[in-house]
Amino acid sequence: MIKKNLAILVPVFLANSLFAKDINPFAVNNGYIPTKSEYSKELFRFNYDYPNEYKKPINRPWFKVRNNKPLTRKNAYDYILALKQYVAPSMKTFIINQDKWNKSKQKGWYSMLWAGESVPLTSWEGREAIYGTYTGQIQEAGVYKDSGLTVPVRNYAAIYYDKIAAYTLYKIFKDCKKNTKECIPNIDNNEAQFEEGSIIIKAASASATPEQWPVLKDAAIWKIYRKPFNINGTIKSKEPKVMNTRVTIFDIIVKDSIAAPKTGWVFTTLVYDKDAKGETAWDRMVPLGAIWGNDPNINSVKNPKQKLKQTYINPNAPKFAKVTLGYGNRLSGPFDIAVKYDVKVDDKIVKKLRSSSCLSCHGTSSYVPYDSDMITFFYPVKNISSDGMWDMHIPGSKQWNQWFQNRWGDKPQSKQKDVIALDYSTFLEQALMNFAADYSHDNNLNNEEYFKKWRKYKREALRH
Repeated sequence: MIKKNLAILVPVFLANSLFAKDINPFAVNNGYIPTKSEYSKELFRFNYDYPNEYKKPINRPWFKVRNNKPLTRKNAYDYILALKQYVAPSMKTFIINQDKWNKSKQKGWYSMLWAGESVPLTSWEGREAIYGTYTGQIQEAGVYKDSGLTVPVRNYAAIYYDKIAAYTLYKIFKDCKKNTKECIPNIDNNEAQFEEGSIIIKAASASATPEQWPVLKDAAIWKIYRKPFNINGTIKSKEPKVMNTRVTIFDIIVKDSIAAPKTGWVFTTLVYDKDAKGETAWDRMVPLGAIWGNDPNINSVKNPKQKLKQTYINPNAPKFAKVTLGYGNRLSGPFDIAVKYDVKVDDKIVKKLRSSSCLSCHGTSSYVPYDSDMITFFYPVKNISSDGMWDMHIPGSKQWNQWFQNRWGDKPQSKQKDVIALDYSTFLEQALMNFAADYSHDNNLNNEEYFKKWRKYKREALRH
């Protein structure tokens, strides 16, 4: 009997064939490890001991805030603070005490398989060894000129899943075998749908110093081990080095179908505010906002003054964090690249265009096992030319608005046949692509054009 698996680009029966592994799905890091003289404290250790059962949450602080009703702009601020309160016992340590967090082995929090090693075919640079972070977007100094940034800035993100969210990872990766490094994901039968109450954390630090970007004064410091970069990306010919980065954003994402009955998810973002009250950098992480729907009934081009109903932006959040809000000021954090510069719209160059949101980006997460044209791009783009110019759909048009609909996590944006929606998880999409690259290579499949397209999209999406 043949088991039904995620067999990428090849017939299902090949998925169970034995093959030598080139990428280790269980890899802790990308293989670049600092010497003791470079970094002598505890290194990142990978927690993938996923729970094998789901326990529905009975009582959480944010339950009282929403009072068994959909979230509103009036109570969204308190909802964010309730989430922060709930994760604080562990996440405060994660933000401000690097060595203690590593020694705890991230107790109660879990990381993604297929994300440790570098994967050239997908442009994935893997986890770094000190704090398990991933390379993120690069932005020019001009994006934050009003807040004093003087150099290009890159972010380095760490992503964790709580016990409920990690149960979904268990379902996806339950057939993985560390001794043989065989790890074929299961997503054909809704395994990728997260359970009610799941919490996913994404925190990101900035490469700039407080002298280069004053908003980072007294921010928490993460030491990481990475190669240097320029505005075009990682300088691969250089050696990695230990560098100080400053924690700037902290996302808390929760599966709450009562608060968000149209999408199932509430995305919240906290940002560092050097002027906020509080003894620690964790205390000075303040709400930027929340989004629980894309407000599909509000055309922010035709009605720019109409208030959004499914996004809340904290009026007292630091100004630098609002520079990169998305389409119609829908929520998007400082490092999410919701604003695109020098793009083409209707054959005209637009200098600055708010083009995305947390939900519109993550809502594209999907997979088609047999189709090389499987990607729904993160942005409403018609085409990216060979010189990198983006040709966008006309903002507010029917095509543009496809990115700003409300869908449940098992409903893909794409109408292609056999599309599998990944419940707003762009990180899972990346992990599946890394698996696909490994599988393609091990089975001598000629899919270079397919991965060339993926690399192009990833490279362009990570640019300002």
